[in-house]
Amino acid sequence: MLGKLLKYEIKATGRIFLPLYLVLILFAIVNYFMGFSSGEFTSTQFITFTLYILILVGMFVISFVVMIQRFYKNLLSEEGYLSFTLPVEPWKHIVCKLMVSSMWTILSVITAIISVIIIAMQEVTLGEIFKGISNVWSMMYQEFGDKLYMYVIQVVAGIIVGLATSTLILYAAMAIGHLSNNHKVLASIGSFLGLYTLGQILASLIFLLPLFKNQKSYSYINSMGFQELPAGFIWGAIALSAVYGLVYFIITNHILNKRLNLE
Repeated sequence: MLGKLLKYEIKATGRIFLPLYLVLILFAIVNYFMGFSSGEFTSTQFITFTLYILILVGMFVISFVVMIQRFYKNLLSEEGYLSFTLPVEPWKHIVCKLMVSSMWTILSVITAIISVIIIAMQEVTLGEIFKGISNVWSMMYQEFGDKLYMYVIQVVAGIIVGLATSTLILYAAMAIGHLSNNHKVLASIGSFLGLYTLGQILASLIFLLPLFKNQKSYSYINSMGFQELPAGFIWGAIALSAVYGLVYFIITNHILNKRLNLE
């Protein structure tokens, strides 16, 4: 059943994102043919480039809005009555929303990068772009050595976990906010601020308090460069973020299961 939910969610949101991606790429192509480097910056070039920037920024804003709107509309508004009549556990609804939201966020980043490359090809060829990336990788490898592969894995893991956790905290905040009989939006905002602040305090206590207690360790960590930062410290931060995400997921699932207050 989760597969059917994913298929429906992708189809519903794809109507928004796919045309948006197409428009962004088209404006990138238009700006490429405008040839900014061929002469002075004309009013037409200014207009087309401004529209491109607006679409680029709007794409990420829409990604954020759709993420919230789909969860709220399908699970917390009157439409939630229909959603919860389906023979599907609430956690599957949460996973579905999370996976599709993350997918569109990643695709938005990829589309943005492609559009930037298209415009950049006015000045350099695609081969030169890849050569530049290769040179940067070589310089980083000379600096970090084989540790670079571990850093890349850590960055990818951190991005994936961070994306999931940042989405789940919003879901949890909205679910908590809808326990209120009045001012649900304000309650949701307050819940988000509370969860975020609590998370920051706990992270500080877990990672920083031991260092402050041991001045020698604090001075050592403070003097280190990134390449000398213990791998366990970074993995610990990623693991803590994953724990936060799990807690937010459990909170949301519990409320949708036991204490849901639909509008």
